[in-house]
Amino acid sequence: MINSQTEIKPKSKSIPLTQLTRGQRGRIEYTQAHPEDSSMLRAMGLRPDAPVQMCRMGEPCIVTLTGECGGGCRIGLARDIASRVMVHVDNT
Repeated sequence: MINSQTEIKPKSKSIPLTQLTRGQRGRIEYTQAHPEDSSMLRAMGLRPDAPVQMCRMGEPCIVTLTGECGGGCRIGLARDIASRVMVHVDNT
């Protein structure tokens, strides 16, 4: 189920967050999660255009979120939920 509140038209080809390799960076494009999960992801900072970096693949999937002020935090996501977060891979 795609949540219309967090869905954005992809700017380019996007991949599931779970397909990022360790150290790879990207930006959140949209989620394909249930409304409750989408709300939780937004509350944790996983919202459209948020920068992420893969720290640990697997279960749980651990990513770093980088804030606009330079700060950041790490969060762990169940693989099923992480696979519903679509990202655009940074090529830098």
